[in-house]
Amino acid sequence: MLKKLISLLIVSSLTFGSQAVMADSEKNRIEAIANDRVILKSDLDKYEADYLKKMRAHLSAEQLPDRLIIRRQALDQLINSALVEQLAEKMGVSISDTHLDQMMETAAKINGTTVQKLYEESFKRDGLTPAQTREKFRKEALLSEFQSINVRKRIKISNQEIDQMVDILKKEQGHEVIYQIADIFLRLESSMSPQEMAEVENLANDLVNRIKKGESFGKLAAQYSQDDKASSGGEWGETNINSLPTMFADHIVGAREGDIIGPVRIDSGYIIIKIIKIKGHKYAPDLKVKLRHILIKPTVILSDSKAVEKLNEIRARLENHQSDFGTEASRYSEDPASAVNGGEIEMQSPDMFDPLFAQNIKTLKIGEISAPFKSSYGWHIVQLMDRKVDMNSQSALKDKAFEILFSRRYNEELIFWLNELRNQSYIKIMDEDLQKVHQSDEELP
Repeated sequence: MLKKLISLLIVSSLTFGSQAVMADSEKNRIEAIANDRVILKSDLDKYEADYLKKMRAHLSAEQLPDRLIIRRQALDQLINSALVEQLAEKMGVSISDTHLDQMMETAAKINGTTVQKLYEESFKRDGLTPAQTREKFRKEALLSEFQSINVRKRIKISNQEIDQMVDILKKEQGHEVIYQIADIFLRLESSMSPQEMAEVENLANDLVNRIKKGESFGKLAAQYSQDDKASSGGEWGETNINSLPTMFADHIVGAREGDIIGPVRIDSGYIIIKIIKIKGHKYAPDLKVKLRHILIKPTVILSDSKAVEKLNEIRARLENHQSDFGTEASRYSEDPASAVNGGEIEMQSPDMFDPLFAQNIKTLKIGEISAPFKSSYGWHIVQLMDRKVDMNSQSALKDKAFEILFSRRYNEELIFWLNELRNQSYIKIMDEDLQKVHQSDEELP
């Protein structure tokens, strides 16, 4: 009897152990390879759940696409992130603990809360510990900052383009047209055969026909679109035509509410646009700031923490009236253009600066010296000297024109940059069903 009991216990133990190993193996199954990075089933399961939550905030149950399509869209987002992250690592771009602390403080300040409350909200929402929240924030910040740096340097705007936009703004006399649009983007990849490219074109034409026959644009966008608007049914929210990518804006002029535009062939694929709503809007007054700053650039020898320590020492001397800003800037600032003028930067729109720089100066009061913060150029302290609203001057119109053109070009270049990155990378999707999604309507399982 004892032998039989021991035998049963051994069999039971082996069976349980085998099931545990199988469960662990399933969890760690590789779903995709992006260059030298693998994406595991556990990673995709979690991201898919978050992605579905986001879709449900914008789409009704009837508009949600098939689960396999949602999973493929979530996988595409993970692949893009993996490719950008690897490129950042290759180029030595990282977010130090000191930089991360500063970015979290800024994010909390902008949202009218504290870092501690951000941690608490993250735990309630996602069950993440403070350490896990920091690493998630670090990864998101790295991807956003690195992406911005690479896209911004691709943008060139000529004086002629600015002058042409100024003429348009003058004709609008302080008013602009606001559009609410949605889009469907179908990607063309360099690795596609002529037959596969033709299938994408056929799918684009078929989608337009289905929309015109009454099918929900939002549902089809959620099901087929391959840009970051898919999770919201393709909707961009309210935006002026000048802030839209050129490939959109050129086809929207003269359109009416309810119009379906496309499919339009662009370099990276096909777009279909729906005009949901059009309305007028008066420009907000143009904000300009005058400031002075001190820039210190981290090096192999000078770490982020040492740069911050140095700036805090300078800031303490200034606030204790032991020195003046101009003297300190001339002596320490590594921005040669402003250092010769005591760190001063003449009146201009905050949006003309690096995004991280602009983010940190918008909340300053006149005369206030900021805590050290990091932009893509290095670590800064900034003193706001003056702020004014200017709407009608030629310089204000030029600033507004540049801002509009830059925003338009940024959205456009981001699509092209990500597409180029994918085309230059090795991407392998292991699940055959997921491979077929988006290839053509007929091939969907």
